[in-house]
Formats: sequence, structure tokens, C-alpha cells
Amino acid sequence: MSNLLNIGLSGINAAQWGINTTGQNISNQATPGYSVERVVYAESDGQYTTNGFLPTGVSTVTVQRQYSQYLSDQLNTAKTASSSLSTYSQLVATLNNYIGSPTGGVASAISTFFSGLQNVSSSAASRQTAISDAATLANQLTSAGAEFDSLRTSVNTQLQSAVTQVNSLTTQIAQLNQQITVASQGGQPPNQLLDQRDQAVATLQTVVGVQVVQSNGNYNVQMANGQPLVVGNTSYEMSTVPSPSDPSELTIGLRNTAAGSGAAGQVQVLSDSNITGGTIGGLLQFRSQTLDPAQAQLGAIAVSFASQVNAQNALGIDANGNVGGNLFTVPAPQSIANTDNTGDATLSASFANGQQPPTSDYTLSYDGTNYTLKDRYSGSVIGTATSLPATIGGLDLSVDDATKLKPGDSFTIEPSRNALDGFASVGTANTIAAAAPVLATRGTGNTGSATISQGTVTAGYQMPSSTTTLTYDAASKSLSGFPAGTTVTINTTPPTSYPITGTTTQVPYDSSAGASLTITSTTQPPPSGVMNNVSVQISGTPGDGDTFKIAPGGASNDNRNAQAMSNLVSSKTFDGGSTTLTTAYGSYVNNIGNTAAQLAAASTAQTALVSQITSQQQSVSGVNQDEEAVNLMQYQQMYQANAKVIQTASTLFSTLLGIFN
Repeated sequence: MSNLLNIGLSGINAAQWGINTTGQNISNQATPGYSVERVVYAESDGQYTTNGFLPTGVSTVTVQRQYSQYLSDQLNTAKTASSSLSTYSQLVATLNNYIGSPTGGVASAISTFFSGLQNVSSSAASRQTAISDAATLANQLTSAGAEFDSLRTSVNTQLQSAVTQVNSLTTQIAQLNQQITVASQGGQPPNQLLDQRDQAVATLQTVVGVQVVQSNGNYNVQMANGQPLVVGNTSYEMSTVPSPSDPSELTIGLRNTAAGSGAAGQVQVLSDSNITGGTIGGLLQFRSQTLDPAQAQLGAIAVSFASQVNAQNALGIDANGNVGGNLFTVPAPQSIANTDNTGDATLSASFANGQQPPTSDYTLSYDGTNYTLKDRYSGSVIGTATSLPATIGGLDLSVDDATKLKPGDSFTIEPSRNALDGFASVGTANTIAAAAPVLATRGTGNTGSATISQGTVTAGYQMPSSTTTLTYDAASKSLSGFPAGTTVTINTTPPTSYPITGTTTQVPYDSSAGASLTITSTTQPPPSGVMNNVSVQISGTPGDGDTFKIAPGGASNDNRNAQAMSNLVSSKTFDGGSTTLTTAYGSYVNNIGNTAAQLAAASTAQTALVSQITSQQQSVSGVNQDEEAVNLMQYQQMYQANAKVIQTASTLFSTLLGIFN
């Protein structure tokens, strides 16, 4: 009778385990990281008798969580990629929304400025409008710079927040490792602690991509380069530190002493390339692959624009009768010594040609013999030099003292990133050099049909105060009267030059072909008062004795130089002469827009993959309410049946007692 009673009791106990476990599953259906649990039963060992082994009931072996390490790893990998893409995509979308604004964008301001120059003449109102347009453009560019700076600050702030979260999670994982080790000593798996640890790892993977290695029941967590975050019950602190190559940007470091040990230790700065996945990976990828390059590219457009406009304004005469000065200013290239340098040399950089500035940031490294300039983002070699000063990659580079350099020293060069923040309109209505400094005309008494262009000048030009008169001689088919001390070049292929020793020196003229003439000073730099870098175009057939005058320009109603500045909008003067400024900006905006669209599509696809793997993982570890309802009914029936067994044993025992009584 006692054996039957014990069998019933074991069944009651087993059913109770089943009911409790099922209730646990139902109540934790919405708990993040919870793995459904199942009771594992085994038949109890039989009791030997001479008639065979007497059954002794059922044993509850353990409560086992339904968990697939493979699916869990797959899901974590998908989530870390999804988190990275989502972060990257959202930030690029923010940048694109600003840069791509059709009404408040830089492209609109550039076009408006150039259009306004077409109307500049003696009218004070038109000049003031042009200067207002210049100020609007400057404000647009500085506003763009502020947007870039704001995004960079946001990246720094988000990195700090993410690192705080990483440290909290790694501390939790280390503590759970220890708790699991202690709890497992009884031989049973601490399911609740295991779930908590897996959930902590899963959350960590959304913040930063890590590798998890199981060892003796512990989760050891490390970065992609092998740097440990968790080893057993010890965690190592992650931190944000100013980047050695650019202190304005925070990067990730790891302390080599255990968190909470009280030891200061040293912080090892991790290369951004060693940090992938998760929020942190997305932040770093956005900064290095989009934010910094985009600011450098837009800065280069601003530098080129200012340089071209200033250069053209310098070829004109302003309303005060002076040679044109700068209408815009931009900061010089910035060079930053790496904080890990052992030498203390200072590097200086300037534009070799401001109209064709570099469109990226660079790193200059010194190995003790050679200087190597690399693109900061692609790592491609731009150029090398054995000594400084030297011109590499569109920059004039020099050091204050080469003996201060040590092998391994490096410098970050940001040619145009700060151009946006420091871009300024410095002109006034009267300093717009609208007039050309030269005005050529044909003589009023000419008998021939020949005409002469009004004339143009190039950089370094010089105009004498007096008028130069050219005279055509029909017998020799030549022109004379050019200023002594100059050289006249006929721009044929190849060009032909004629030194002018006196006003009687003759320069051939072919009436059938005409002539494009450039007058330069034979002595460089040109002596005061000597004509230099002045060009005119003569065409047609002059009569004998016909004259052509080349005089100083600057008339108040002349806006030829303003027109020349306006024409810059359609001149292919950017990116090696392959594109216009407005086209370059349009391509720039399109590239950011395409990147935003591609990232949005990739993020959507990765989110779908996460959902797919989540469904697979939940089919193993998730709670199914219908299944649990069936299990609950099964265990209830099991409980009732075993209670009946106990009742039967009790009845039999009572019957037996009645016989003896």
C-alpha cells in the first residue's frame, strides 16, 4: 500500500512541477530574453524484489530552458548590423534633409549671387543687392558649417551615452558569470540567471559589435581586435577619449585594469576600424564615411568659390577707382599634430591653388626619411616627399624646424573643413570691381573694317596710366606702337613672341586670320608703369594708318568684370576643370541623397532579416500561449489522476484495517 501511495505522491509532485513551470511560462510571455522552460521527467528507479523490480513512480530531473545557441548567435549578429545601419541611416537622413533643402540650400544662394552680378553697374541699388546676396551666401555656408558641427557634437554625445551603457552591461555580465558559477554548483542550471546573461549580451550587441566566447560556463566578451571587455567575473571599462589625430572628435578607449579595482591603469585607444556593429559602429561609420568627408567636400566648394570670385574681382576696378580686393575670406588649412607624437614640430599648410583645393582630409606621416601624405578616409597615398617645404596633393607644406620631427610623427590636415565656419563676406557695395581695367577702341578715323575687342587682363596685370596707340602699316602688314620693354605674343599654335624694343618695333598682322595678342612685360616682375598681362583681339582688314587705342579702363558704366564674375557660374573651374561650382554642388547633394536612400533600403532589409530570425528563434524559445494552455490542462489532469491513485491507496489501506478490526 505504501508503494502505491509513494507512486501517487511522486506523480502529484511531478504534476506540481509541471503546473508551476507552465505558469512561469505564461506569466513571462512578454519578458524580454525569457526562454520557455520545460520540465524533464524520468522514471524512478525500481525497487528490487524476487518477483521483479517494483515501480516507484516518477522523478523530476530538472527544469530545462528551450534555447538554441546557434539561433541566438544568428539573431545577435543580425541585430548588431541592424542597429549600426539604423544609426548610420538616421544620421545621414538628418544631414540630407539639411543639405538637400531646395529653397534654403547653398546652390540657391550661389546662383542668386552670380545672377545678381549681371545687374551690377553704376547703380548703387544693384551693388547693394549683390553685396546682400553675398552676405546671404556666407550665412548659408556658415549655417551649413554649424549643422556639421552640431552633428559632430551629437555623435560625441551619443558615443558617451553608448559607452556608459556598454560599461553597465559588461559589469552586469561579469556579475552574472559569477552568480551562475555559484548557482550551478548544485548541479542544476539557474535558468533565470542564464536568461538574464543572454539578454545582457543581446543588448550589448545592439550597442557595439563584440565576440562572445564560452569558457567553463562563463561568457568572455571581447572586441573585434581581441581586446577583452569581460573575462570571467571581471569587466574592463570602456571610455571615450579625444582622438589623438583630431581632438574635436571622441573615439573609443579601453582601460587595461579591471573595472572597480581602484587602479587607474592605462587607456588604449582603439582604431575606429576595429569597432564595428551596433550603435557605436554606426556612429563612427557615419562620422568617418559621411560627415567628415561631406564637410571637407562642401568646404572645398566654398574655398574654390571664394578664390575664383576674389581672383576675378582683383582683375577689375571698383567704384572708388581702386583695383578690386577680396569679397570673401576663408580660413587657411588646419594642421593638427597627433598627440602621440614624440617630436614637437609644427606643420603649416596652405593652398597651392585655392581655386582647385583638395576635397578630402589628409594624414601626413614621417618615418625618419620620407614624408607620406595619405587620404584620411580611404588610406590611399596622395604623394610623398623627402623634405619639406614641398607641394603635395594641392597643398604647400612646411615645418617650423625639421630637426624637431621624430620617426612615427604624424599630422592631420584638414584643408577645407573649417572653411564653412569661417566663411565671411567682407566686401561692400563700392568694392565690387565691376569695371574692367582696360578699354581698347578703334580709331575714329579708321578707313578699314578691322575691329578690336575691349580687352582683358589676367592675374598680375599692370596698366600704364597713358594710352597706347597701335598703328597699322599696310606695306609691311604690321602693327607698331607697342610699349617698349614688353613682349607681344600672337596666340597661334604654336604661339609667336616679339620683344618690343621701341614704339617702332613691328608685329606682323594677318588680315585673313586676325590676331589674338597678349602684351606682357619682358622683365618680371614688371617695372612700374609697364603694361603686363593685357590681351586684345583684332579681326578684319585695317586700312593703312588705321589706329587702335589701348587705354586704362574703370568707367563708372562699365560692368565687364562683373559679367566675368557672373560667368563663373557656368565655367568648368572646379575639380581639375571638369565641372562647374553649381554642378559640383548638385553632385555633392545627389551623392548624399543616394547614400541616404541606399542606407534606408539596407536598414529596412536588415530589419526584415532580424524579424525573420526572431521568428525562428521564438519558435524554439518563445512562449506559445495555446501550447501552454494545453500543457496546463495536461498537468491538471495528471494531478487529478495521481490524486485518485492516492485516494485508491488510502481506500485499500482503510479496507485492510477494517479486516483486522
